[in-house]
Amino acid sequence: MSAFEVCHKGMKGLFGNLPNHELFNKTVLKDVKDKTFEVESLSLIKMFGDYNCDVVAKDHKGHRSYRVRLEKNPKFTHLYRIIDVKGQRLASPYQWKEKL
Repeated sequence: MSAFEVCHKGMKGLFGNLPNHELFNKTVLKDVKDKTFEVESLSLIKMFGDYNCDVVAKDHKGHRSYRVRLEKNPKFTHLYRIIDVKGQRLASPYQWKEKL
């Protein structure tokens, strides 16, 4: 799988509350194990370099952006794995307050 596909399928599974454990580092799943997502749709997925992507999702409160970091290792089932996810609420569908 490409980095984009891992980002898309991983976050879609996480937002559907059924993450594929092969696409995530164990610490990420541990951090969100008690969280239930209520995402209506993914608005945008954008890659930043080879190991970072930004996922914009819409829920009943508005838009949130999730900055996702990936790691690459040929030993991984899908070559890439999500190692960190950070989110923030957005005033518009696409607006990070800080730069990469």
